[in-house]
Amino acid sequence: MVRVTACVLALLLVALSPLNKAKALTINQVLDRVQHFYESILSLKASFIQKVNFPEGKTEISYGKVWIKKPCKMKWIYQGPEKFFIISDGRKIYIYYPEEKEVLVFPYQKSISSKLALEFINGKAKIEKDLKLESFKVLNENYWKLNFLPLKKDSLVEKISLLVNLKTGEVREISLVQSTGEKIVLLFKKVYYNIKIPQNFFNFNPPKGVEVIEE
Repeated sequence: MVRVTACVLALLLVALSPLNKAKALTINQVLDRVQHFYESILSLKASFIQKVNFPEGKTEISYGKVWIKKPCKMKWIYQGPEKFFIISDGRKIYIYYPEEKEVLVFPYQKSISSKLALEFINGKAKIEKDLKLESFKVLNENYWKLNFLPLKKDSLVEKISLLVNLKTGEVREISLVQSTGEKIVLLFKKVYYNIKIPQNFFNFNPPKGVEVIEE
């Protein structure tokens, strides 16, 4: 599912900050900093724009806000053009469509088919173990593009590309190519790291009158 897949990409965002003075670093030093910072991030809040390119040429653009707390907790609020929510409390994933008055419920472990995605959500991902650096390109003095392949065959993810702003040390854009042919691009803005998020922020109780569908 494209929407559920997109949820895990925010954790790849935290995997690439900060890269200050990255021009003077080797790629191996950059990757070491990537891993260190990823492991230091426990939570984040951000605004996002999501673009999905389908093989037949169709493009869908949506936007919203996201909160993530390792391990396993996340809340994505899609604000437009369609409004819906994706919430994980670590045990189940809920996809809530308020206009349709419908909630889809998935067991957490079974709902994410990508092992790579699951490792990133759980906060257990290791770049050396999970990703293979395919190539990197210095676009200009401010930007690098890093291209990764899953080190082990993944049921969903074929390629991950990251556009890094060297001045701020943040990932400005994440691209993911799926085995089904879709390309998902996520742009994050106004990112705040290691903020306090109450545990009950990720709880979800379906409103009255809403149809609950257990998948």
